[in-house]
Amino acid sequence: MSWKNSSLVSKDSVESLQNYIKKNEIKHNLIAIFSDLLKTEEERDYLVLDHNKRKVHHNLSITTKERIQLSEMINILYPSIEIDSLVQGLFPLNEQEIPKIKEELNTKGFHVFDDLLNQDSCDKLISGLEKVSFHTKKSTKKIKGIIKENLSKINGNTAWVTNQQDLIKIGEVQKLAFDKNLLNLVTQFLGSEPVLCQTNCWWSVAKSTHRPNLIANAQLFHQDTEYLKFVKVFIYLTDVEENNGPHQYVQGTSKIAQDKLGEGYKPSNRVGDEKVLDLFGKENILTFKGKKGSVIIEDTFGLHKGTPVVEGSSLLLQLEYCNSLYFHAGYSFGYEGLKKEVVNLSKTNPRIFSNFTSNVEKINEEKFKFFNKRTISQKIKDKIKSYL
Repeated sequence: MSWKNSSLVSKDSVESLQNYIKKNEIKHNLIAIFSDLLKTEEERDYLVLDHNKRKVHHNLSITTKERIQLSEMINILYPSIEIDSLVQGLFPLNEQEIPKIKEELNTKGFHVFDDLLNQDSCDKLISGLEKVSFHTKKSTKKIKGIIKENLSKINGNTAWVTNQQDLIKIGEVQKLAFDKNLLNLVTQFLGSEPVLCQTNCWWSVAKSTHRPNLIANAQLFHQDTEYLKFVKVFIYLTDVEENNGPHQYVQGTSKIAQDKLGEGYKPSNRVGDEKVLDLFGKENILTFKGKKGSVIIEDTFGLHKGTPVVEGSSLLLQLEYCNSLYFHAGYSFGYEGLKKEVVNLSKTNPRIFSNFTSNVEKINEEKFKFFNKRTISQKIKDKIKSYL
């Protein structure tokens, strides 16, 4: 299918896209990917179990420059707009701060908010998590709730929320995810109307610093590649000091890491500390310690990692927004349990809710089993890792 024949492309945008393609000398392979992207969006193929598996070759073959070009083409179709959400006031962001934070995201790749999420909201989030199931990577064994008795059940360094639909049902999560100022910051950064693609939460504990565990739990430097352009919001739900596994980010790397790491490197690769230090300098490797309620917004196409927990445990909530669900390999949302003002927002701004669908419980359970299925050899390796 040619992109020109897509039902998503209006007559006005055809000319704008043609001019962009000509001006930027867009290559035929990238035009073909753009056509495939539009077909994916039309057919909602991103809801299918193996969607990412079928598209991953495109994801790993394009350059950072090509990601930017594809994103700018998406911006022509879905331009940035003012979002008038009735959900507002909980996220620690003033409207006047949006231009400054957008600039920091474009240059440094992150912003740490001056104000904390209030303690009452943090406590309500933690209370909601007591009813939510977690699991470790490549395991279908579910751990019910954030309670002290379950710490010993974490087979690895981190337990992750099993079904993000359980998170979106928590009222405080909705108040954050659909906050008016946050949505308008995100749309300004992405350059297009955003899609809420993920809510997640992970519970990290002191287990093992052996490389297999660090790789499995995103505790070596890497770039996230799950979408073309995206941004993540991290909220600390516990105090995070030096020994509690603080997040690290290499500022200024979102547009240069792929080129600087050289031939043979793919954004999906893990990168050792020494190489990052040598290429980017100690002064650019930032460690985000913070009190309960600390909030960071970050372009995680830049190099980053979670450091291993040495003592105690840490709990972190994550929200993620993207410009398109192309490459999507995550879970979906349902409309059950949404607040009235959020339902109203879904009617005025349906693109934000592109990852919402019916029959979500069945879809997410199928994805959970699909993403975490293991071969016999993987099970043996996991058993060995549990003793490391």
